[in-house]
Amino acid sequence: MSKNQNNSSYPDSLRQTIDLPVIESAGGLVCNHQNHILLMFKRGRWDMPKGRVDDDGKKLSAIREVNEETGLEASKLCIEGKLVSTWHTTRHQNIKYMKKTHWYLMRYDGFDADTIPQVEEGIIECRWIHLSELPKYRDLMRARIEYVVDFWHENLAYTARP
Repeated sequence: MSKNQNNSSYPDSLRQTIDLPVIESAGGLVCNHQNHILLMFKRGRWDMPKGRVDDDGKKLSAIREVNEETGLEASKLCIEGKLVSTWHTTRHQNIKYMKKTHWYLMRYDGFDADTIPQVEEGIIECRWIHLSELPKYRDLMRARIEYVVDFWHENLAYTARP
């Protein structure tokens, strides 16, 4: 039996280990009809849309955030399923938090040119990326975004859609 199973002094969750307040956010890895994914350039890095979970729940919060940050019409976004969750630390009003982001796979049924970056959030560009172009963007991706993209790429990018 491992030490973790026998010793009650070991923390049983990330929340207890880090001992910071937790905020939850939700976001989307958005694909178009050509299976390109949408990235946005924010504060010097390639990122994906996400934001705080409100009372309307994780899925609706994810759609709302994609709409707000990229300008894509919410009515043309469809959640196909949950991908993964990521954790990172962040600061807000000089308080440090653990942020858990719930990532969803979304399809966009509209035109690629429909993007309108939310400049007031520091987003200066939205760009649809073909799988073959992903290596060019990795140097400026945060590790958590690479993780989400890699999970999708390795497990779902080549599956047939109904």
